[in-house]
Amino acid sequence: MKLDPRAKMVMALCLSGLALVYNSPLHLLLLLAVTVALLLSFRFELSAIGSYLKPFLSLMLFLFLIQCLFSPSGRVLLAVGTLPLVTTGGLLTGAGVVLRIVVVTAAAMLLATFSSRDFILGLVQWKVPYELAFMVFIALRFLPVFRDELVNVVTAVQLRGVDLKKVPWGQKIAMYSRLLFPVIYGAMLKAQRLAVSMESRGFRVYPRRTYLRRLNFRFVDYMVMLVFPVITIMLIVLQVS
Repeated sequence: MKLDPRAKMVMALCLSGLALVYNSPLHLLLLLAVTVALLLSFRFELSAIGSYLKPFLSLMLFLFLIQCLFSPSGRVLLAVGTLPLVTTGGLLTGAGVVLRIVVVTAAAMLLATFSSRDFILGLVQWKVPYELAFMVFIALRFLPVFRDELVNVVTAVQLRGVDLKKVPWGQKIAMYSRLLFPVIYGAMLKAQRLAVSMESRGFRVYPRRTYLRRLNFRFVDYMVMLVFPVITIMLIVLQVS
């Protein structure tokens, strides 16, 4: 199914908004199923979602445990004396937090089903200044850059014979704080090269830019941009009320 990039932006915004509103794991699972169905209709490789979430699995597990321990409600499943540790309400709350992260990540993958040029062109045709459109694109682009820089630095440390799994937690935190400097330095070098490239191509020389092609809405694009916000607003009203 082919859609205008702006229609996909609206879909991603609506799905992310619903994920932030819903707390029930059942509602979030239904929302995740809808998001996955949309990604499959756009022929998106679902394995990419797992690769993006893999670095955050420990964080998601930590959030799940925190919610289980500090959101006690419902039936007690595990207790120490009179102190409840794991409850049914805590498990549901923890599952909701994890599912919310997965749904937001999957919804963001809708933006990966079209090219970066279409992303900037869509924002510009929405009367967004092209400087701001380019800034938004660069912000999204640099998130994977930071991740790749961190992976490269950790791999370099492991190649020097340091087994991070055997390092005590206190030393591991200190080690990661030292590894943060080369990650930031590498990202700054990439940003400097990007700035030189932009200046050499005359970025912001003229107040308006011309483009080789334009994006045109079709009937299905209008329907998506009408139906998705209406359904989203209705569901939010029902949830709040």
